[in-house]
Formats: sequence, structure tokens, C-alpha cells
Amino acid sequence: MTRMRDRMRESELAGSHEHGPPQVQKSLSLGFLAMLPLVVSYELASRRLGARNAAELFLSLPIAPLGDRADYARWIVLAVCAFVAAWRTFASSLGLVPRLVRIVLEGAVSAALFGPLLVLLLSLLGAEPPRLEPTPTVPSLALAGLVCGGAAFEELVFRVGVQSLVYLLAFRALGAFGASERPTRAFAEAFSIATAGLVFAAAHLAAFTEPLGAGGEAFDPHVFTWRAVAGMLLSALFRWRGPGVAAWAHALFNLALLVGAGPDAFL
Repeated sequence: MTRMRDRMRESELAGSHEHGPPQVQKSLSLGFLAMLPLVVSYELASRRLGARNAAELFLSLPIAPLGDRADYARWIVLAVCAFVAAWRTFASSLGLVPRLVRIVLEGAVSAALFGPLLVLLLSLLGAEPPRLEPTPTVPSLALAGLVCGGAAFEELVFRVGVQSLVYLLAFRALGAFGASERPTRAFAEAFSIATAGLVFAAAHLAAFTEPLGAGGEAFDPHVFTWRAVAGMLLSALFRWRGPGVAAWAHALFNLALLVGAGPDAFL
């Protein structure tokens, strides 16, 4: 009887892989593993260029008092997170490599669709995409690594962190007032997506990045609106397909902008 149940369990696992990705496809563990190439590229590029992303600086605040040893502490934390993510993923699913490849491919497709969708949403709002200055020279591999890898840290801060926290708080707050589950969940989803997008846009302003020691930009209503809508799209993608897909879409969109594509082509 026990052997029969085991076989049925194996059959269910095989069926879930065959007919569609189970929930693990959108899990944080698998998403973090998919982000590792972006994180590694960021660490190598940051070490070479001496520049850092504001989101990574924010995540590193707890270890900042370590001074010169903070980099080593961050690498240890990242290695531990990667080990835990790998252990949880291996323990819960099969076919790890195909799943990681699928996440990267979904991110690439999402990046290709992101720009036109972003321009369409801006037009519906009566706004125009900003005019971005073309890159005067071909960007180096280090700069590309910094831009792409920084996207992974931004997804961890704004989507995994801010969006998830806002969703949880909104859901529990409305639930405490006796609201039914379905409208409560819908409101919490919409509110968290909008909030994460606005925070994402605001976090690029100099007023927020300069205290962290990172460069920022002055407020421009066109750029802010464009980035806020982009952040909301990434937030929706995060909820739909998980953190790994959102990180790769963000990274590839940033890369396209870096090499000279307009805001209507990629993110």
C-alpha cells in the first residue's frame, strides 16, 4: 500500500511537470537561483568599476559597519542564500536546469514585449516616454554587468520586499475590518503593485540615493511617470511569473537601453 502511494506521488509530480509549471516555478528559491548569474556579474562589475547600485547599498546597510570587510560579509550572505535556495529547490522539485532556462527565456520574451506595452500604457495616460540620450560609446562588459546585475537587487528590494510587505499589510488591515477575502485580495494586489511602482520610481531620485552614497537623478515628471509605470509592469510580472522572470526582464530591458534602444523598444 505504501509503495502504491509512492508511485502515485511520483506520477503526480511527473504530470505537474508535463502539463504546466507548479507553484515552485514562481518560488523565491528558484527565482533567486535564476538571478545568480546577474548577481555574480554585478559583483564582478562593481569590484572593477567601483560603482554600486542603490538597491544593493540599501540591502547592505546592516553590514555597512564592518567597513572594508563588508564586501566579504555580503558575499558570504549571498552564498548562504544560494545554498538555502538550492537545497529548498532540490527538495521540492525535479528538472532544475530546464526550469532555470525557462525563467531566463520568459524574462527575454517579457523584455521584448515590455517596451511597446509601456508606451501603450503611457499613451492611455496621456503621457509620453522620455527622450533618452544615446550612449556615446559602446558600453563595456563591466558596465553592462553592473546595469543588469543591479536589476536583480532592485527586484529583491522593490518586488520581493516592498511589494510583498505592502500586500501583506493591506490584506490583513482590510481583513481586520471584516472585508470578504476576494475583494480584499484584489485590492491588496492592486495597491501593492501601484505602491511598489511608485517607490521604485522615487528610489531613483537623488533625494533618496545620495544618503546611500549612490548617484541619483533630479525629478523629471516624464521620467518619473515612465519609471513608475515600468515599475508597476514589473510588479505585475512578479506576481504573475515570479521574481526570476521579473529580474531577467528588468535586466535585459536595462541592457537594451544601455546599448541605445529607445524606451519604446525594451526596459
